[in-house]
Amino acid sequence: MMKADDLRLDLSSLALHDGDTAELVRAARKLAEPHGFTVGVQVHNTASAMDLERMAGLGVPLSFHTPILSEYVMNLAAADNAPAFAVAEEQMAFMRRYKVDRAVFHGFRMTDLPIPAFGNGRSYDYCMKPANRPELARREGSRFVCDFTADPEFLMRRDRVKANLALLRKRYPAITWCVENDFPAYGSGNLRGSDLAYLEHPVCLDTGHLWASAKMLGFDFYREMQIALDSGHVRMIHFHASRYTFDMDHEDWGDGHLPLDHPTAISLARVAQACRAAGVGHYVLEIPTATLRDVETFLRLYLRAGA
Repeated sequence: MMKADDLRLDLSSLALHDGDTAELVRAARKLAEPHGFTVGVQVHNTASAMDLERMAGLGVPLSFHTPILSEYVMNLAAADNAPAFAVAEEQMAFMRRYKVDRAVFHGFRMTDLPIPAFGNGRSYDYCMKPANRPELARREGSRFVCDFTADPEFLMRRDRVKANLALLRKRYPAITWCVENDFPAYGSGNLRGSDLAYLEHPVCLDTGHLWASAKMLGFDFYREMQIALDSGHVRMIHFHASRYTFDMDHEDWGDGHLPLDHPTAISLARVAQACRAAGVGHYVLEIPTATLRDVETFLRLYLRAGA
């Protein structure tokens, strides 16, 4: 069973961008700590050096959504793993400095080309375009992928990612590096719960990304979520709502990252129940506009799940 001191609730640095930063964190701690949660902050990969220093000054535990202040992302599916491990070493320097022991990253793109890290003036679409493979797209001109998860190249790259993740654990045993399921665009490869389970590595399960992948690949969201949870490898959840519904055209879709009280077709109560039953202890409200109401809503969902 999960011990109380294993529970962690992080706000995203995306939501902590003005003079009320410290007050929101203090209020979140007041709400969450009586229920056994340690409150922290997850520093988003788009954070600036000033943002990072500001988050460190809050006096709460930090986790990283890497890469932080990097030129490139870590792609463990590439033929040459040296660039990815160079980024990992760069990130380790930051984690040692800021006493961070857990991180999340996207590590599976269907390309060998270097992929710039977005943020700090560079958009997601601009940075991901080098990873775009028109033959893997849903249709001509689309950024969204088709289902290539049975193709020999995908299976080869998935094995490569698995081997490189094992090497990552060996090189940095003090760090929990959670690989995150991807948003289904620009040749991203971590899309199904079954593929996450196959990697046999700590996972960050993002609700909005899995929801979008369910639409693009035509699978059952709850089934694939449960497969990932049943693996025992899910250590972290990116918890947020999505405005997208399955009757919308594929090309009209995007990510989630909405407040928890936003109308959503995702049953957040069902997600919370499944995650709690699986013993997941670390939850991140990856919501750029998060308020104390999101903390209240999350706690209500989580506590009801254990009733």
